[in-house]
Amino acid sequence: MPKKTRREKILAEQRRKAPAPGRSFAPATTQSTTLAPGTFSFQASPHISSERVEKPDTQELSVIQHDLTKTIILAAIAIGLELGAYWMLHGK
Repeated sequence: MPKKTRREKILAEQRRKAPAPGRSFAPATTQSTTLAPGTFSFQASPHISSERVEKPDTQELSVIQHDLTKTIILAAIAIGLELGAYWMLHGK
């Protein structure tokens, strides 16, 4: 792997120091800073409604099922060929 140039190193350092776009970090709450070391405080996340969950596309599922079936059949054929070759070469 080629070594990084000085310019590449400077650009990488700038990317590391710059905040990521679209990400904002909330400051720590006062409760978490007042806890004694080694203690844990659980805060539940808000409930996500099931209305937001999209139903899977049946056509996409059938394509995936077809691909999985084909893969399993081809794998079984390959294993069968290997076993057949083994028995032919090392047969009694």
